[in-house]
Amino acid sequence: MTARRWLWRCLVPTGPVVLAVLLLPGTAPAAPASALPGTLRLQLVPPIAGVTAKVDGDTARSDRLGRMKLRVRNFTGLDDRLSVLPTTVAEGRRVVFDRTRGSVDHGVRGRIVEVGLRTIRQVHWNFLNRFDEAVPIDRVSTMRLRSNTGEIFNLAGRQLREPLWVAESRTQQGPRGLASKRLYYVVDDVVVDGASVVNRAGQKFVPWDLQSWTVRLLFYRVSFTATDMFFGWSAGDGIALTRADGRVERLRFAADRTAVVPDLPRGTYTVTVAGGGVSFARPVSISRDQQVVLTVITPFDLGLVVAGLLTLAIGLVLIGRPHLRRRLRWRRGSGTGPPWRPRQRRERPPTRPDRHAVTTGAAAAAAVLLAGLLCPVPARPAMAAVPARPAMAAVPARSGSAGASTVRPTPVLAHYYIWFNATSWNRAKVDYPALGRYSSDDTEIMRRHVRMAKAAGIDGFLVSWKRTPLLDDRLAKLVEVAAAEDFRLGIVYQGIDFSRNPLPLATVRADLRYFTQRYAAEPVFDIFDRPVVIWNGSDRFDPDEIAETTREARRDLLVLGTAKNVEAVESSRSALDGQAYYWSSADPESDRVTDRLDAMARAVRQGGGLWIAPVTPGFDARLIGGRRQVGRRDGETLRASFAAARHSAPDAIGVISWNEFSENTHIEPSERFGATYLRVLADLLEVSLDPDVSPESSQADGEYRALPPWVALLAGAGVLALGPAGLLIRRRRTRVAATATAASGPTTATAASGPTTATAASGPTAASADGGPATDAHGSTGSRGKDV
Repeated sequence: MTARRWLWRCLVPTGPVVLAVLLLPGTAPAAPASALPGTLRLQLVPPIAGVTAKVDGDTARSDRLGRMKLRVRNFTGLDDRLSVLPTTVAEGRRVVFDRTRGSVDHGVRGRIVEVGLRTIRQVHWNFLNRFDEAVPIDRVSTMRLRSNTGEIFNLAGRQLREPLWVAESRTQQGPRGLASKRLYYVVDDVVVDGASVVNRAGQKFVPWDLQSWTVRLLFYRVSFTATDMFFGWSAGDGIALTRADGRVERLRFAADRTAVVPDLPRGTYTVTVAGGGVSFARPVSISRDQQVVLTVITPFDLGLVVAGLLTLAIGLVLIGRPHLRRRLRWRRGSGTGPPWRPRQRRERPPTRPDRHAVTTGAAAAAAVLLAGLLCPVPARPAMAAVPARPAMAAVPARSGSAGASTVRPTPVLAHYYIWFNATSWNRAKVDYPALGRYSSDDTEIMRRHVRMAKAAGIDGFLVSWKRTPLLDDRLAKLVEVAAAEDFRLGIVYQGIDFSRNPLPLATVRADLRYFTQRYAAEPVFDIFDRPVVIWNGSDRFDPDEIAETTREARRDLLVLGTAKNVEAVESSRSALDGQAYYWSSADPESDRVTDRLDAMARAVRQGGGLWIAPVTPGFDARLIGGRRQVGRRDGETLRASFAAARHSAPDAIGVISWNEFSENTHIEPSERFGATYLRVLADLLEVSLDPDVSPESSQADGEYRALPPWVALLAGAGVLALGPAGLLIRRRRTRVAATATAASGPTTATAASGPTTATAASGPTAASADGGPATDAHGSTGSRGKDV
């Protein structure tokens, strides 16, 4: 077959097709899949049934697994055409659209698109006291709720009686897609009668789990009694109770001479006894069930004091004027004439006491006694009073400034943490505070911490801080509390993040500048001549970087480092003002603690720096990744650690810690140990701590009691007797001395017609020649008839 014939046979069958293709109009290319109709598959997060979605006029509802399908005419621009309608999925529960994962257009080719929902829940609440008794909502003035996302609800009046719609959950992007995060709310404040009756953030509620919330309020059973100031018997008819909102409530005493308030909100009140005498207003701080004893100055007490003062005054008058005493004796006797004879005027013996001065002194003593009896003596609170250690004095700067150093005791400072929220206690804790799982926002908790620390002999807190809005607010509150309680503060600047990586030096410099500008002049930071700031994380930088970062701050602050060995101390001497070694895991039995602290102390002092030595009661951080455990040994670890720290002759002792519960170095009274380690520290500091110390107590309980009757009577009799007794003894000694001198003194006589002169120790007395008297008929020179 020739080539031409073969080509002809191939073209003839296909010719019409080729011709048709050439003759027909041009055909467009195939459309993309996103432009074609299809099915959109959605997965709701969280998976909730009954949610409605709408696209191009078509709607669908989700099944019980939160899935739905929608027919769409195309997938182009589907983000703008898809809508998830707000839907009420159950009574008191709504859902609204939150976000999608990626673009909805990705639903082409059958891919499932995740749609995140925000759920909203309707919640309501009721109030119960500590005895599970209902508290009427009418008694509540305001309530403040705060979510973990920072949303705040301030409710008052009608809002407290109506249900509240709150966000229940929201979605967030995770590595594996969308995830639903459940929200929770804490009760920051509930005000009843002008006082807050909850611990801030102490109660947490999760709307996803619970719609009906029970808020427990701190009401206490308090009984009031009144007693006579001197004798302790019952007095008064009742009390006038002034609440925090200024409202005055009058309560009468019952048959048992008490007035009981079964549901008194926590707070501070002013109480006055009504009837029965004089009663001064007393501040009473209610923080537990208690009995408050008030004192009354009854009319009998006033009469007793007045009678005593009159007796003293009459006694002083009679002692200074013996002729009045004789007149009184003559009037009491049966004689017809006065038992004295006229005496010549004598000069005052030079050894005689100044009657006016003695009388004035005795009167002053009586006035002091009266003031002491009228002023009530505070009853010893359940927590011991502030320890009788000398007040701290400012220590001169270490730059060699002129003037001698002030001698003072070594300050004892405890590391204090203000990180705690209500949820902090859910992580890595085996012990909890006796005050409850508190939030560091609560100023009442701060106040109790300060008072317990002072009672144990602690002079101040080293507060762990870095600049964040939350910690700035808490530090400001603590400064206010410390100022009111005459307590001292230092700062441990946390120059590391949660992963223990150092913060940028620019951040450290800015934070130190902020602290200097705001707090450098605050008296609560007057532990030394300048406020102390301990830079935790300084050991991560070289000396030049440290010096450059702290140069500005060191003009107004003492910036200390946290070096962990002698080499680090020596390398940073010129860049810092000293060192505060944070050694919480030290075991005095095996770590040669004394030698190590002594070596570091010597290295710090060689550069003229400030040295704060660590003290710890024990250590256990295994729940947060640690491997070391140091037993407390019933206080022996704390005693040995304290001895090692004191051996290094520190400028201050840093107790690790007040409330580090994650590492179990806390000495704050706790559920597991009670106040054991607070008592051990008080014993080491030679402070008398009340054996019944309780975190529920405070020094401001406001309870007062009178002196015991026998003490008041003995003190009164003793002071009243001091003036007359002193005068009698002084006069008797003067009389005896003068008589002895007169009997033995020389007498010189001239001619019979001349005068006779007798000389005595008490001064000359002249006798005329006509037989006038030369001496007192009674022979005494200690008394006189008239003042010259």
